[in-house]
Amino acid sequence: MKAIDEIKIAAVITARMGSTRLSRKALINLAGQPLVSHVIDRTNGFQNILGGVKRYDVVLAIPDGKKDDELEEIGKKSGVKVFRGDEDDVLSRIILAAESVGGDVVFRITGDNPLIDPGVISLTWRGFIDGDWDYAVMEDTPLGTTAEIVTIAALKKAEFLSDNPELKEHPTLALYRNPDKFRMRLISPPERWKHPEWRFTIDTEMDLRFVERIITDLGKDATLDKIVPYLELHPEIAEMNSQVAQAGWKNLKECKDAIGQR
Repeated sequence: MKAIDEIKIAAVITARMGSTRLSRKALINLAGQPLVSHVIDRTNGFQNILGGVKRYDVVLAIPDGKKDDELEEIGKKSGVKVFRGDEDDVLSRIILAAESVGGDVVFRITGDNPLIDPGVISLTWRGFIDGDWDYAVMEDTPLGTTAEIVTIAALKKAEFLSDNPELKEHPTLALYRNPDKFRMRLISPPERWKHPEWRFTIDTEMDLRFVERIITDLGKDATLDKIVPYLELHPEIAEMNSQVAQAGWKNLKECKDAIGQR
């Protein structure tokens, strides 16, 4: 691992207009601004909590189809770099986006997580640099509050191992299916953040209403330390999207359970 001030982080936000469960999700209005803009704003601020990191770029990685032109405009207006690549081969798109800014460590962030949490990112980063890890993520926080941290070298190895469309669509699944080939750290959160039953990601109209309620009541910069006691005090709000199923989650969870906490 390089010295902290020599590491080049590429915070890659993947987004697209072709979402199926919630049409035009990336640009849907959330508390007065497009959903993806919330994610960009939060991601832009992470460099300040990473302790000594001097080289940090945010890249909006979007498909190269015409329907995604609007996303490019949003990215440019937000002042982040925009990379366009294959819609279905998300793994390749992330690698090329990171390489476009010279990144050697990738923060993998999805554009439907407007409440991605700076505290979670900070602790995950500390866990990642505390050892010679290829990959780190925090487990058991509300879905949509984390980012995966992974080296570009590990992503390239995963690309080599990805011999079917599923592994190209889900960029880190190849790591979980080949745990003997990667040094992976799954980090337990502070007890106060352990609410894996909550989902802050946006896939459906109910998710949108739920997250909008949080932002309306607590502000767009609310963190888990503010959101958790709020939802514990108002369990009826936490139940708003509790019936929404996470697509593909069972498969990935089984892989994670096989690795275990480290």
